Amino acid sequence: MFKPANIYRFFCLSLCRDEWYNVRITLDDLKGMTGERSLSNFNNDFREYLNIKPYFINNGFRYATRRNIYHVPVMEKECITISQKFLMYELNTAVKGFFIQLMLLSQFSGMALNRQNIVPALNMDRKTYDKYLNALQIAELVTNGRVLTLHTDGILLENDFSMQKKQSIYRLLKDEELTIDTKSIKP
Repeated sequence: MFKPANIYRFFCLSLCRDEWYNVRITLDDLKGMTGERSLSNFNNDFREYLNIKPYFINNGFRYATRRNIYHVPVMEKECITISQKFLMYELNTAVKGFFIQLMLLSQFSGMALNRQNIVPALNMDRKTYDKYLNALQIAELVTNGRVLTLHTDGILLENDFSMQKKQSIYRLLKDEELTIDTKSIKP
């Protein structure tokens, strides 16, 4: 299971993807987006979930500079779309990841969002839960009653799958060949 901080890092990485789900970003740029000082284990933590390919840039030095291309998986049916406005909240990376987990639980779990259900579902310590929840209440993203109320206006967007899965040109041509009416072709 992803740690909350890694969930937020993945969100930041996915903001930079192109139409083919490739991300060309340096870890320094990603640190700037997340507000963290170090991402030393980033590639190791995500190697199982992302296809990471190295490439080299010749920028005039004796050795070429190594960069990575991260291939982000395509959207699944049970996913959420989060606005980049979420970056503007001055919260810890782990707290933002915890909020993303809460949004996912509220959308797809069908359980009541209370401490008794959330702590075991996320395999989290009660003190950590209280610390993260307190930070979210201060940021006015959560109201704590018997059941948590998430304030996702402007953060949680409607999913749009229309432009999400672009096929390669080869695949499009292959599909087009299959739909050609061969009877209409004159010898």
